[in-house]
Amino acid sequence: MKHFIYFLMALLFISHLEAQQPSDGQEVDTLKTDVEEKNKFKFFGLTQFNFNQAYFENWVSGGENSMTGLFSVDYNINYQGEGGVIWDNNLMLSIGTTYLSGNSFFKKADDRIEINSVLSKKVNTYWNYSAYFNFRTQLLPGFRYFKADGEDQKEKISRILSPAIIQLGLGWYYKEGEMAWFNIAPLAARGIFVSKDYTQNLSPGEKYFGVERGATSIVSVGASLSGLIQSTLMENITMVNKFNVYVNYLNKIENIDFEWNANIRLKVNDKISSNLVIHLQYDDDLISRLQIRELFGLGLSIDI
Repeated sequence: MKHFIYFLMALLFISHLEAQQPSDGQEVDTLKTDVEEKNKFKFFGLTQFNFNQAYFENWVSGGENSMTGLFSVDYNINYQGEGGVIWDNNLMLSIGTTYLSGNSFFKKADDRIEINSVLSKKVNTYWNYSAYFNFRTQLLPGFRYFKADGEDQKEKISRILSPAIIQLGLGWYYKEGEMAWFNIAPLAARGIFVSKDYTQNLSPGEKYFGVERGATSIVSVGASLSGLIQSTLMENITMVNKFNVYVNYLNKIENIDFEWNANIRLKVNDKISSNLVIHLQYDDDLISRLQIRELFGLGLSIDI
């Protein structure tokens, strides 16, 4: 697992070098560079609607009809004040559903809301003292699907704010415009919060998102590294990398929790784009295996 994390960090470093290279007469079309600025606030972002569909009839090779719809927003509100004060905020929301023929239920294709906020004070051109806040949860109930007596059944296993993950810390913030930033926090804390409805009936020794029977939270102290790198791979193709690494000082310090989200956007025209999302996550408080999510679709994009 550690070698895999080192590989990801090397990939992010290469992307950062690509982001630093100027393109000949090319405008960077990422989360919009020609932002509106009023009273030292910058507001910019991207809204996307993606749709995938497959239909088969009398197709001898076989196949299943399917339909997937995805909606996502990625908005930034950044403030630059007097005395070198910088306050950067980001909201990410993604929700989607999918349906396969023969299934009794629509199932989630994506469900995520995340808020990031960094308040910092400039030390020099790029470096700042910083305090950061991160919040993650889901919007819709999550279900475990199974068959009983030949019928499709489902059991609710999660909901909004269960789990909810809050992470905050103090450290240093490195920023190069809107194209790249890193936050290093040697002093950080993380809490996982859940509803007691899901922990009160656990078996002895069993845990729910790392929370023990009858409890509603688990808190740890450690260090974190997070960042964002935007780069232009070629004309009309951009890549946005976001990552977060956390080490728990108090328990299993050799375990490194990480999350990496890469969004490759192929712009067809001003309104239509194709997107490939690769999302990797490892956190043994949630599940002791690597979580992998990949989405690809064509849809409507709105830059603001």
